[in-house]
Amino acid sequence: MGKLRVLILLPLVVCFFSLATVKAQTRLQLGTPVERTLGPGQVHEFTVNLEENNFIQFVVEQRGIDLFVKVASPAGKNLGEYDTPNGPEGPENVSFVAAAAGTYHITISPLDTDDETTGRYEIKVLEIRKATDDELKANKNLEEVKAKGIALLAEIETTIPEIKSLHNRIQAQLKAAELLWEINEKRAAKLMGDAIAGIKEFMADPDLGGDQQIMQYHAIAQLRQEVIRILAERDPDAALSFLQSTTPRYSPYNSSRELLTEESGLELSIANRIAQKDPNKAAQIVRRNLKHSYSYNLIPTVSQVAQKNPQLAKELVHEIAGKLLGEEQLIKNSDAANLAINLLRTYHVSEGGVQVVTKDTAAPSHSSLVSDEEYKHLLRKSLDEVLIYTPRMINHSPDAIWTLLQGLQSMGDQLDRAINGSKAALDKKVTEMSGASNMIVNPLQEYQNAINSNPTEATLETIGKAPPDYREQLYIQLANREAANGNPERARQIINDHVPNPFQRRQALANIQQQEMYHSIGKGKIEEALRVLSNRRNPRERAALLIQIIVQIGQGRNRATALNQLEQARALLSPSPQAQDAEQMNALFEFARAFSDHDVKRSFEIVDPLIDQFNELCEAARKLEGFGGEYYDDDELNTQNGNGVATIASQMSNVLGELALTNFDRTKTATAKILLPEVRLKVYLAIAQQTITGGKWAEAPVGFIR
Repeated sequence: MGKLRVLILLPLVVCFFSLATVKAQTRLQLGTPVERTLGPGQVHEFTVNLEENNFIQFVVEQRGIDLFVKVASPAGKNLGEYDTPNGPEGPENVSFVAAAAGTYHITISPLDTDDETTGRYEIKVLEIRKATDDELKANKNLEEVKAKGIALLAEIETTIPEIKSLHNRIQAQLKAAELLWEINEKRAAKLMGDAIAGIKEFMADPDLGGDQQIMQYHAIAQLRQEVIRILAERDPDAALSFLQSTTPRYSPYNSSRELLTEESGLELSIANRIAQKDPNKAAQIVRRNLKHSYSYNLIPTVSQVAQKNPQLAKELVHEIAGKLLGEEQLIKNSDAANLAINLLRTYHVSEGGVQVVTKDTAAPSHSSLVSDEEYKHLLRKSLDEVLIYTPRMINHSPDAIWTLLQGLQSMGDQLDRAINGSKAALDKKVTEMSGASNMIVNPLQEYQNAINSNPTEATLETIGKAPPDYREQLYIQLANREAANGNPERARQIINDHVPNPFQRRQALANIQQQEMYHSIGKGKIEEALRVLSNRRNPRERAALLIQIIVQIGQGRNRATALNQLEQARALLSPSPQAQDAEQMNALFEFARAFSDHDVKRSFEIVDPLIDQFNELCEAARKLEGFGGEYYDDDELNTQNGNGVATIASQMSNVLGELALTNFDRTKTATAKILLPEVRLKVYLAIAQQTITGGKWAEAPVGFIR
């Protein structure tokens, strides 16, 4: 489990403060679409010129990758962060009124920093015009609501220390501090100081190995990273001091080496910020970390140093390459192998020598940071270790061999440009290893290749020759392909003709129906998607899928059409004002959110009964405590263990936060009905967050900078 924890956390640490690659800014023009391919860790930037009180609407059409869109004003102020829960397909619609004339910045990046997916998207400005009186009034209303949010924050500040749960209290202190930072730095600093004191007290607890502390460790460690993120944006030196003063003595999840690697990644992430003002200090951090670890973050930090001091960056690359070349065998150390491949892929061979990659990179294109000789020596060392490897060798890391092999494979023809004949040798080794008796070989590869590339009838014939035990699964894969290509009837025919197992057949047909619904949503055919969904018999499945449709209703449609479609969708659930299960509760909250754009009164008609039901569930959960359920900790709702009541509390706080933008006073009154003070505080903080930021601060994924 410790190893898994590192694999999960380290990619996030890499992207904690700056994603690795940034594409040059592209100026957007009205009506002219721009299509791009976006890969892991990449950030694309666009600009658009607006006059004061201009209204702009643009759309980012996702094609195989889930995106995160951020908008900044000419002064660099964050105006909004956008991600609708429609997955890797479909539109992200953004609109706003320009408060001042100038150049506005749009940033597009992957939603999940841990996702290795590469996909395409299209961004297009749909309209730029003078804002209407109603739109200007709405903008003014946001300023009035913001003032109420700031006042609410002042009201609840004094209640935060009363929260017993250390995690909940620190989390509230951090959120309030971040919201206040630009409004009242003194109050923000006080809240931040209280949060830091709580984390330090936890880390210094001599009983940290106790069961209770172990349960809290992961949650507090995440809050520690949040403190580092917030401080690093404003005072990197303070972030570094906090990191070093709260270094854990051990981790219940990681080995000492894995913990060291994790801490190194965090420190180097702070160094990325420090490098912008003090590259020499950042270089000191790089050198200190290089002495005891092979952190993946070394290369991104060196790239930051290179922007200010290319010669210093060249010295650092020389030291990193030298240490890697001094390793007896990279294949024994997965971290060393990973760093070696990262260095080799960051720099590439051109006819004139070894240059920094200029495509999608922040490092200077004119500077050669690694010598031709060092590059080829490291490439030769990595290649030789792969070529001489045999599965019978002991004291070697399986992770390291695959890191080297796959990393070298990904370099393609670049290998031959550096070492003649190396690509052919590597391909031969891959074939050899794939045929080894102890390697896992996919017996279905031939048939899956046919599914991926051959026409339907030819593929059916090929699958018919497959071993009988595999045929059903292969037919299901082919049917899924047909459904994804917009041929649901053909997909259903394949399942009905070739999948006799009634359980497999039912699940496969349900999946096809789901794809058919997504296909209709993607084309904006909401009524058709609702019709498809109405055939779903299981009410819990229907409620879960309904959310995918709700978020698309109303986009690009008039108010009457949107309201009609929302009511059609609501009719697919139980008519009861209270939820029948967790899935329906979630769907009803989404309905309240969707109605708020068109009829906020209807939103509260939906929310009010759910608040009453939530209070009832809290009382029921208290009675069940100790009888199979774990809902409360120290008499407060436990928000860390993923229990169902805490999940509902999060859904409710998000929706009420958004409703406050439309009717602040009504939302505050509704929130006052929540009986648990810790949940009430959570909702008030969500209201403050939404109103102070103008409703354009989404719950950002871990690893992103706001």
